[in-house]
Amino acid sequence: MINLVWFRNDLRVDDNPALFHSMANASHGTVAVYMLCQQQWEIHSVGINQQALIIKALKNLCQELEQLNVPLLILDAKNFTQVPELMSSLCSSLSVKQLFFNIEYPVNERQRDKEVVDILSGQVDCIRSIGDSLVPPWKIVNGDGNGYKVFSAFARRVRVYLDQNPLVVLPVPKSKTKDNLQLVDDQHLSIELPTILPLVEVMPDISEKNVLQQLNNFVEYDVRAYGETRDIPSIAGTSNLSAAFAIGSVSVQRCFELAQQHAKKDATTWLNELIWRDFYRAVIWHYPDICRGQAFNKVDRAIRWANSNPALEAWQQGKTGIPIVDAAMKQLVTTGWMHNRLRMVVASYLTKNLFMDWRLGETFFAKHLFDYDFASNNGGWQWCASVGTDAAPYFRVFNPASQQKRFDPEAKFIKCWLPKISHHSAKDIQRFETHPLENYSAMQVDLKQTRRQAIEVFKIAKQS
Repeated sequence: MINLVWFRNDLRVDDNPALFHSMANASHGTVAVYMLCQQQWEIHSVGINQQALIIKALKNLCQELEQLNVPLLILDAKNFTQVPELMSSLCSSLSVKQLFFNIEYPVNERQRDKEVVDILSGQVDCIRSIGDSLVPPWKIVNGDGNGYKVFSAFARRVRVYLDQNPLVVLPVPKSKTKDNLQLVDDQHLSIELPTILPLVEVMPDISEKNVLQQLNNFVEYDVRAYGETRDIPSIAGTSNLSAAFAIGSVSVQRCFELAQQHAKKDATTWLNELIWRDFYRAVIWHYPDICRGQAFNKVDRAIRWANSNPALEAWQQGKTGIPIVDAAMKQLVTTGWMHNRLRMVVASYLTKNLFMDWRLGETFFAKHLFDYDFASNNGGWQWCASVGTDAAPYFRVFNPASQQKRFDPEAKFIKCWLPKISHHSAKDIQRFETHPLENYSAMQVDLKQTRRQAIEVFKIAKQS
């Protein structure tokens, strides 16, 4: 009997429920499959950087599975609509009796999975597991049975759930015998992985060995200071695990478990961030229209967002005349990553000062980030634009000038990414609003004036 394990955004062997359970029965063979859907990547705005990272992760996964004597088939599915027929054909040719996979939460993925289950009905048992969140989103609901809209209430419920249902973090499965590798042959049409070159020079090392080492170092030495260091962009104060989270080369449950073991209460701030990740997954599960480009808050429909290509391009190219914004955008396009504090700053600036549609920023991030994650990226952008669940109040507008004074007081980060103004003193850089810097872009807009205008527009929109 052959079990088939279907990999998606869970490209790991450690704490992978689908893989673990598919290999649990020693008398059953196990074959792995990944459906390569490059057209779907384009539909979902997955950028070249993350595409290249996924290919790299698949190569790593192939090696890890080979150590377990499990063959990995790569099938060219192009897009989600082709997956059900391909899966049915593969299950038939291999005489598969059980298909194992971890549940994904966005609406297109859910529809794809439903069609796979339907086409295999009566022939193949489909065993689904939770592998991309701390808790199943359908388990965390309010008194009315609906998903939470406010993070604090959601987080309290998650902690109660975890107290009552302790995490079960799974080890790497025991290897199959060598003959398991012979379960597939050339007739199964496994394709060669395409060559995709990233937009930047250096890709993150998301191999499981490296990521787990990073994780262990972080929870042992750095997580206690995370609450103080995470907002300072000039230092390495974060876990640097976001790209691994995004493509699934580390599990959130493994992270939560190790942080609790090593730091306990001292890890509260970071553990809270992991629960935020769950929150945004729960939001798209309970409110799937968000996956269709809609904002959660109807105020979004009452706002006439600006549509200025020159202004948008200046923001994208780091030529806004706002040092902290420009430095952050340079970091993004150069490295494929942006510090989280700065993601909020640049998002607030685009939506509240330039008054551009948050979807434009969401898409630009998706096209550049190695750690692009639809739920978290979308949730963050809607929060900053004050149109999402648990959103920032419309009158809360990040002031880039005060943000850079507070979190980059010596302008170390700014000077690193904007070398043309590095000869200026930190004091001069912090006075950019009243003392223009030579060799530097003029400010696109007046920060105070545009803040007042944004607040007034939102106030009117909320009353309509």
